[in-house]
Amino acid sequence: MRLKKEKEKDYIEIHKKENIWKSVVNGLKKAGFDRMLIFKNDNNIILFEEADNLKKAYEYLNNDEVSQKWDRMISEWMEVYPAFDHLKKDIEFIEIPVVFYYKNGKLSH
Repeated sequence: MRLKKEKEKDYIEIHKKENIWKSVVNGLKKAGFDRMLIFKNDNNIILFEEADNLKKAYEYLNNDEVSQKWDRMISEWMEVYPAFDHLKKDIEFIEIPVVFYYKNGKLSH
């Protein structure tokens, strides 16, 4: 995804722990996401997500009213934003094998 330059600060602010909508976080949990990280490089946004079933998780979010409201808001801040609302042909769900996974002092692979 790519942020509009003038919306970079807004995007960072809304994702801070004290600002993010609690209902969005609860929706991620209900959808089945185990982990989500967002990286920012210049105005490019990269999402890293882990779930037992990403397709199922996105199907849940596509039907969740709060998630839809969040996506509408965030999409206005983007130059490039995938159409998440149809589980879309622009999102490819592939399983990428883990070669090395280090977390909290342990190897998990």
